Amino acid sequence: MTASLTRPHPLASRPLNWNLVAWFTAVHFFGIAGLWYAWAHNHIATIALALALFTLCHLSITAGMHRLYAHQSYRARKPLEVFLLFFSAATFQNSALTWAHYHRLHHWHSDTDKDPYSVRHGFWWAHFFWILRTSAGIDEKKVKDLRRNPLVMFQHRNYYSLASFAGLLLPIAIASLWGDALGGLLVAGFLRLMVQYHSTWSINSVAHTFGFRRYLRTGTARLSPYLAISSVGENNHERHHLAHEDYRLGTKWYHFDVGKWFIEACALLGLAHSLRTVTEEAVLVRAKRGTIC
Repeated sequence: MTASLTRPHPLASRPLNWNLVAWFTAVHFFGIAGLWYAWAHNHIATIALALALFTLCHLSITAGMHRLYAHQSYRARKPLEVFLLFFSAATFQNSALTWAHYHRLHHWHSDTDKDPYSVRHGFWWAHFFWILRTSAGIDEKKVKDLRRNPLVMFQHRNYYSLASFAGLLLPIAIASLWGDALGGLLVAGFLRLMVQYHSTWSINSVAHTFGFRRYLRTGTARLSPYLAISSVGENNHERHHLAHEDYRLGTKWYHFDVGKWFIEACALLGLAHSLRTVTEEAVLVRAKRGTIC
């Protein structure tokens, strides 16, 4: 069942960001070209590179920009932060500072006009149209904690250079080792990026429209099992909106949550600490009170 559409989002009155329109058009054009290239050339090493980069980038989104920076659900040592900030730049989803800013607004004002990608203003608005209408400016007070982090600020100031290097130049350089630089660009670069975009955007659209409710009768967030693999475990979205500070989206050991397993592995290696959890009892109390965050 889809979320009911009320009216256009207030941000929809803003002019289109034509630079982003051009960028997303180019990503999809070259991404489709990359799909043809992968099928026509079937270069296993290049396809493996694309899958590896997709996994590393998705881990940097779920464990980095999302659970570490947006929600502060655990603490990371500097080497882990460098890893997460480097590969999150390769996702071309803006700096961790800007990403966390808009995601915090999404949680603080979920399903309202102040939620920048509220699905109540339309499935496709939540999926990606909001990006084309949203300015790059942020309210610094919303991320003042992150502004004190020198690594986050370094990535923020050098975002475009890091994104270009990590997301495009690096796969070209690696694939050139086996003579497939073009495949590195089209398959590990643009095709990987196109799939990555829609996998991430689906959390805002699909996981707020299709799936199951376990805790609430209101609110749009759902458990969407269809997204478990593509989102590396970000699909348990209803509980996440009731316990955003929990580093786990899947609480049981057998729940598919690669981000959780990655953070736990980093904790065993001494790279992460202060992992925060929310008990099931507390989640049920919040659900009874209708405390959606």
